[in-house]
Amino acid sequence: MPSFVYFDSDVFHRVGVAFSAQGLDAELRQRILVSPITMLEVLSHLTLKRNAEILAHIHAVHNWVDPKHAGLLAWPTHAIAQIGFVKAPEPDDFTKGIEKTINICLATDSPEDLRESASKLKDSLDKTKESTSEDFKRLVEGWRKESLTPEKFSEMWVYGIAKRAKADPASRPVADIVSSLSAYYEFEEQRLRVAVDDPAYKPDKNDILDSEQLPYLGDPKLHFLTCDGGYLARIKKSPQVAQIHKVSPDELASAGKVEGLLRKITA
Repeated sequence: MPSFVYFDSDVFHRVGVAFSAQGLDAELRQRILVSPITMLEVLSHLTLKRNAEILAHIHAVHNWVDPKHAGLLAWPTHAIAQIGFVKAPEPDDFTKGIEKTINICLATDSPEDLRESASKLKDSLDKTKESTSEDFKRLVEGWRKESLTPEKFSEMWVYGIAKRAKADPASRPVADIVSSLSAYYEFEEQRLRVAVDDPAYKPDKNDILDSEQLPYLGDPKLHFLTCDGGYLARIKKSPQVAQIHKVSPDELASAGKVEGLLRKITA
C-alpha cells in the first residue's frame, strides 16, 4: 500500500530551504500532501518582518510537490467527519480560501502584495486559537470539580467532536470512534490531564494547532513529519504513533537528506 506524507510548518520551511534551487524526484512529489493547518500557519508568517524569506519558502513548493496536482488535505473537521463518523463532510469553503491565497503567493514576487491577505488569515488563525483556548479553559475548570475517568472523557470527547463535525455522536460506538482517531484522542486526553493536575496551568494556544494535525492519521496511508517532540511525548499507546516521524533539523539540512528520509517513510 503506497504511503503519503505531510509536514508541520517547521518542516515546511526547512524543506523550502533544501529545495530552493532544485527539484524533488517526480515519484516522491506524488507522495507529498499539504496540510491546510500547516499552510495556514506558513501564510500567517507572511506578516512577519522576514516575509520575503517566508515567500521564498512558499515559492519553493513548486520544487517539491506535483506541479499538475498539488494535493491539499481536507480541513481537520472534515477529516474527523469522514474518519470518525463515516460521514460525508460539508462543503469546505475555508480550505478553498487557503488554496486561493496559495495561488496568489505562487504568482507574485512581492511580499507586500500579500500583506493584506496574510493579515486576514492571521486574524482568523488568532481568533480560532482564542476561541478554542477559552473552550479548553472551561473544560479544565469543569473537570477539576469532578473525577476525570477514561469513560467520562471518551463520551465527552466524542460528543464534542461530533458537534464540531455536525455528526450524530451515537452513529457509531464510542470505542470505535476513539479507536479511529486514537492519536488525536490520546493527545487531547493527555493535554487535559496535565492541565487539570496543574493549578497554575495556562493554555498553550500552539497546542491547539498541533492537535489539529492528528485526525489525518486515522488514514493508515498518511504519515506526519515533524520537528516537534511534543507529539511523541504525549502519544504513547495509539497504534497511529508509528505514523508520526520526529526528525531533527540536521535530517532536513540538504535536498539529499530530505529525499532519503521521504523514500524511507513512503516506501
